[in-house]
Amino acid sequence: MDSWKDRFAKVQVRESELPSSIPVQTGLTFNIWYSKWSQGLGGNTRFVSPFALQPQSHSGKTRGDNDGELFFCLFFAKGMCCLGSKCRYLHHIPNEDDVSRLALRTEVLDCFGREKFADYREDMGGVGSFRKKNKTLYVGGIDGALNSKQLKPTQIESRVRFVFSRLGDIDRIRYVEDKSCAFVKFKYQASAEFAKEAMSNQTLLLHSDKEWDDRKEGTGLLVKWANEDPDPAAQKRLLEEQKLESLDMMVRLLNNNNNNRANPTTSNEAKKSPGTELSIDSSSEVSVSNSKKRLLPIDNGMGDDDFIENLKKLKKGTTNIESLPTKTSASVSSGPLIDYLSSDED
Repeated sequence: MDSWKDRFAKVQVRESELPSSIPVQTGLTFNIWYSKWSQGLGGNTRFVSPFALQPQSHSGKTRGDNDGELFFCLFFAKGMCCLGSKCRYLHHIPNEDDVSRLALRTEVLDCFGREKFADYREDMGGVGSFRKKNKTLYVGGIDGALNSKQLKPTQIESRVRFVFSRLGDIDRIRYVEDKSCAFVKFKYQASAEFAKEAMSNQTLLLHSDKEWDDRKEGTGLLVKWANEDPDPAAQKRLLEEQKLESLDMMVRLLNNNNNNRANPTTSNEAKKSPGTELSIDSSSEVSVSNSKKRLLPIDNGMGDDDFIENLKKLKKGTTNIESLPTKTSASVSSGPLIDYLSSDED
């Protein structure tokens, strides 16, 4: 999966092939919030993009990797970056390390560095909301993305799984046959943010399909943020997932700290890179430096290995917070295990 590190990123398209950033005029006023024309004839603005990301062949190192960049190239995700290795942003699929760095930096920016909003747009499109995490995408327009090709429900679900799984680890997929739509839930929110841009207006046809040559006559996929599931069981499951994600984050932080201690050269290089800095002070507290700081306390009374084991037990449910030693960071009485940078304060 990390084979991209052995090569430089490719130029996906020539600059002369890039389309205008504003869609064809179908109205009198261009709405920059919805990125479409209004007060006019309207018309069908759905289309199949002539560009598509090929993760295996397009991924590679860029100037952004050398500069310690945190954010991904939006045009790379859409399959239309003309800069290749000269791009200042990242050209690969978000992985766990990327997710950790992004989470520590801010929660008000998406994986492309765009500012989120307090509320979702009415059509559930756009960048998204910073008030709550959303890892689930609504995938509509499946009939149009298949050019009305007749497939069994299991075949359609398999195609959806195939194209989206290339863009990040998937938690679950549900295809709703009677509404011709699907819900794709990723393991990480950054993966959902990336996939939303990468799969919008894309076809579900394969090169082996006889309809492939006519794919641009379709309307492409409609990919939006999914609404929150009101089912109490789903709400409970979401809370548990958030707790596990916080525990995973702490384990990765401590593992990275141990690796940096074992390799001082790597640690010094990491401190030189822009963005979030992670440091351990004399009182054994992990400090996240950004516009504001929050402290993640680490226990002084036990080794890092013991502390990680306790976190793993918490994650597996074989122990609870109350049973841990009173001086461990896991037993902090107020607030969650990890106090992320507050989106209300940024």
